[in-house]
Amino acid sequence: MTQAEADQEIFIKTQRAAERGEIWGQFNLGLAYYYGQGVTEDFAQAALWFSRAASNNDAEAQFYLGFLYAHGQGVARNYPEAVKWFRHAAEQGHPEAQYHLANLYLQGLGAAKDELDALKWFRRAAEQGFPEAQYQLALLYQNSPHQRPEAAHWLQQAAQRGHVEAAYLLGEMSFKGNPRNLNAALQWLRQAATAGHGRAQLQLGVIYETGLDSGKADAVEAARWFARAAERGNPDAAYHLGRMYLRGEGVTYDLGAAVHWLTVAQHADACYELAKLYSDGEKLPRNDAEASKWFTRAAEQGHPRAQYELAIRILQGDPDTALRWLTQAARQGVAAAQYQIGVLYHHGRGVIRDLNEARNWYQQAANGNYPEAQYELGLFFARGINGAGEDVIQARNWLEKAAATGHHAAQYELAMLLLNNARVASDDQEAVRLLQNAAEHNHAPAQYRLAIMYLTGRGVIQSNSDCKMWMERSAAQGELRAQEFIKIVQTEKWFGPN
Repeated sequence: MTQAEADQEIFIKTQRAAERGEIWGQFNLGLAYYYGQGVTEDFAQAALWFSRAASNNDAEAQFYLGFLYAHGQGVARNYPEAVKWFRHAAEQGHPEAQYHLANLYLQGLGAAKDELDALKWFRRAAEQGFPEAQYQLALLYQNSPHQRPEAAHWLQQAAQRGHVEAAYLLGEMSFKGNPRNLNAALQWLRQAATAGHGRAQLQLGVIYETGLDSGKADAVEAARWFARAAERGNPDAAYHLGRMYLRGEGVTYDLGAAVHWLTVAQHADACYELAKLYSDGEKLPRNDAEASKWFTRAAEQGHPRAQYELAIRILQGDPDTALRWLTQAARQGVAAAQYQIGVLYHHGRGVIRDLNEARNWYQQAANGNYPEAQYELGLFFARGINGAGEDVIQARNWLEKAAATGHHAAQYELAMLLLNNARVASDDQEAVRLLQNAAEHNHAPAQYRLAIMYLTGRGVIQSNSDCKMWMERSAAQGELRAQEFIKIVQTEKWFGPN
């Protein structure tokens, strides 16, 4: 006898019992119609037979009948009827009916919204070990700080009964707790992840990738969990997996796999990573069209660095759109974008020249430790640009910040401030140190000024040979003052016949 034939035989016996008025037959006939066992699925017939058994106080039939009314299967959706039949079953101790009744009270469907009644029925179902009710009860308790231990208790009860979302939430609570319990986090996250929970798989990957100063870093394990989450469609996991293939960490380096997973991810960070691959031309052949496409996709998702990079790429051809992207990046704190807007207003490129606006943007970028902006702001204060008047204290402050990063033009300007401005305490030796640093990095004006320092012996031991060397290096880079000086020296033979 085939399974279909066996199901048919059981259906016939059940139908006969139901028609004789036997409650078990009525309920099981309803089940047969509901699940299509031995007969074609028919929700209307299921409702009919569940109704007959429910009227005879069968709790299971009452539950199923309530479910049909709640979902509009075989009958018109009717929440008050659903509440009635769920309550009949719930009062007989049916845990799943208690859970569904609690949900209807919580949402105010079929009865007035009543969180206390919902809590009561969730608790009754939870105390009978119904994991979904335990989880919902935990969520309700979690909203109240003094009831969080109760929430943790019910989450643990649900997780121990295999409730995947409860296990994940327990893992997150252990991970984010103060103090963090990493071992418990790994236990619960692994349970949820093994059951296929994508966010748990992602979180496990992140923990194993970083190690979190726990000594638990394991790139191979991280890649394994990222791969499982990525295959389930988690974009963050696809991004992490793509980067691991790109770096050859936890997996064999595979540029094709990296590009595949970054493309699958499609989110802002992944799009930006792809754009950099195509724009840098190191691992992939340089492709400006592809780079612009991915920069645009990342920028449209709000990626600040992508907005800046895209703006720079289109600045010459489309200054209006570039300014729009720069402004969005600047508002997200990208100092390079703030500086670039300052440059546009400073020189009137694509906007009406406005030195006050330029200074404001330079200030924002300078506060973000962007050396170019600190240098420009220093010049604004040193030269009294924008009508605010000279402010040598501010000038020195910003030039020193830029100079400390190795900004050679700032080192030169700071040296000149120390040498020539009467309102700044003169410091010849510091000026020489700054000039020397900039000169050694081929800053032509600094080379010229350092040569003069050697010629006059200011801040250094006088040396004609050092003066000549720096003058020649400066002149070779096109510094007109150095070239003129060399002509005079050669004509008047200051340093001898050569």
